[in-house]
Amino acid sequence: MMYHGPFFKLNQLPTQNNIVELVFDSEQDSVNTLRKEALIDLEKTLKLLENENIAGLIIRSDKRLFSAGADIKSFRQLFSDGANAVQSYLEWVHSIYNRIEDLPYPKVAIINGVAAGGGVELSLLADYRLATSDAKISMPEVKLGIFPGWGGVTRLPRIIGLDTALSWLTTGKNFKAPEALKAHMVDGIVDASLNAVDQAVALLNSAISGEVKWQERHDEKQQPLPLNNYELSMSLNVARGMVAKSVGTNYPAPFHILDTIGKSAYLQRDAALEIEAEGFVACTQSPVTDALVTVYLNDMAVKSISKNYVKNAPKTEHVGVIGAGIMGGGIAYVSSESNLDVTLKDINKAGLDLGLKEANKLLTKQVEKGRMKPNDMGDVLNRIVPTLYNQALENTDLIIEAVVENPQVKEKVLAELESAAPNAVIASNTSTLNISGLAKALKKPENFCGIHFFNPVHRMPLVEIIRGEHTSEATVAKAVNYVLQLRKTPIVVNDCAGFLVNRCLTPYFLAFNQLLVDGGSISQIDKVMSKGFGWPMGPALLLDVIGLDTTTHCIDVMSKAFPERQAKPEINIIEQLNDKGHLGQKSGQGFYLHTPDRKGRLKPSACRETLDMLAQQCENVDDFSEEDIQLRMMLPMLFEVTRCLDEGIVNSPQEADTAFLYGTGFPPFKGGLFYYMDSYGLDTLVAKAKKYEHLGPLYQIPQGLITRAEQNRRFYA
Repeated sequence: MMYHGPFFKLNQLPTQNNIVELVFDSEQDSVNTLRKEALIDLEKTLKLLENENIAGLIIRSDKRLFSAGADIKSFRQLFSDGANAVQSYLEWVHSIYNRIEDLPYPKVAIINGVAAGGGVELSLLADYRLATSDAKISMPEVKLGIFPGWGGVTRLPRIIGLDTALSWLTTGKNFKAPEALKAHMVDGIVDASLNAVDQAVALLNSAISGEVKWQERHDEKQQPLPLNNYELSMSLNVARGMVAKSVGTNYPAPFHILDTIGKSAYLQRDAALEIEAEGFVACTQSPVTDALVTVYLNDMAVKSISKNYVKNAPKTEHVGVIGAGIMGGGIAYVSSESNLDVTLKDINKAGLDLGLKEANKLLTKQVEKGRMKPNDMGDVLNRIVPTLYNQALENTDLIIEAVVENPQVKEKVLAELESAAPNAVIASNTSTLNISGLAKALKKPENFCGIHFFNPVHRMPLVEIIRGEHTSEATVAKAVNYVLQLRKTPIVVNDCAGFLVNRCLTPYFLAFNQLLVDGGSISQIDKVMSKGFGWPMGPALLLDVIGLDTTTHCIDVMSKAFPERQAKPEINIIEQLNDKGHLGQKSGQGFYLHTPDRKGRLKPSACRETLDMLAQQCENVDDFSEEDIQLRMMLPMLFEVTRCLDEGIVNSPQEADTAFLYGTGFPPFKGGLFYYMDSYGLDTLVAKAKKYEHLGPLYQIPQGLITRAEQNRRFYA
């Protein structure tokens, strides 16, 4: 062995030509991460690589994954140190990567498992790349508010062409080995079960002998892009339009990518890298970047919390789903798709038909989009066994009750389930009802919890796990493990009406109702909260999508649980529309009219009947300022989530912020509810909020927020 460091090794291979392999194998991590210490170690290998009599180099990993890229935690500290610190760091990394790329002999990288970010940029230094058949390659930095700044923006367009590179760089998507081969990002796919090193050696021997022209590959990466002004402008303008349509103006990183490439397209490598560094530094000083990095770190923290819950928890093998409606059918579908056996039970055949129809509809879409083969669809459906009888549940190890949101009905069903399957963990999919209250119907309340899926089940990544007063830790662990088996994100919360998300979302809808009564305009509010604040849709459209019947029920439950601040309003526009049968999308009319376009997609338009109703009962339409609308809409939600944290309903700001990003679509570029409050400034937020206290109990500032502001504390330390 020529060199053995804590992250990298250099091995002399027993070949006819003098071929060496540079092996990434971190002794400190289970996954190869390009932290600063790893880069220092990589730099040490260069003294040997530049001075030894070497004919060819293989760059590979000795782990199951190639590299997860840079250490995001350390990036956050680096970014906070300022532009000069980031610039110096980039220049240092570029010097290491350039020296590897400029080694005077052919280089082949073997990409196995997952390669992301800086790891992909390391592979771009090679003249040829081979991918194992299981490889997944991505440059996801744009999702963190930055871009591949270790040479990725400079090298990738010169390797795979500008248009394809723009797609990779501005979307941050994962690409499997066949897609990478089609894009010419890799030169071949090798079977993961075979010795990829032998195939890399064969390729190097061809390069050493002159059979393949490796120097041409090397030189291409040093040169300007081979495009004329028209071609360059066309590619960048098309990409700019697609980015604007996809992310709007709230995410600056994709536009920095386009600007950087536009400025550096006709430059040699070193000059282009200087432009790349300028663009990267500009990204790091944006508040959006810190917010998106926080989202990423929160996601990692939540994953770690989940792993701690399930250390010794058994996996679910056979799940029972009770109530075969849309929700029940969706739960059955995602469970079966995750290779679990499912017993789907309802009290009548029509209910079972509805649940199976829902599962079949979702599977058919997968097949039509080419994401699933018909045989696989059959396997998924065959794992769902319908029944009208509780006896079929005897061998299930987890049962999820998803019947109507009526406590008396649920309590009766739960008692029957406990009798039918005494050894199973039982969970309710209730969205609002108190878990400890429902548990009174059971002899073993320790085996009962809430597992709250969000609709539509197959799309929504969040699942709330609700710990009741008597729920055991083993039951919580079983529930968390089940949700992880579905590849969803579990957030464990303590019991209260509405739990975390619905408890805090209800004040948002009550605020909307009050704003309408005070003269707010549906169209203006929706525009301000979507295009202005950044929600995927405004509150009126969101209510129509959820269903005004569902929201009316939620407000009823929450008003009984928290009558001091979530009481039903005297003029309840949401309830009035519901009483008329105007339920939103499901009935075709609510706050908006919903009519299908040529492709069958529902399109909202102004509803004259609703507008006339508002004109009769509400103040004259007032043109509220954008700040007024945002604060009036957001303050009640921010206040309620603060109470949830202080009451111990949710354990940390990280878990709460993740829940609202995944469960409600809170804009990621704002980081999350608690991060948003910290960024706003708690003292500033409290001062602004006092302007709205006259609006009633919904706008009373919680003491926990006042105390933090007075003590100059933040939610995030």
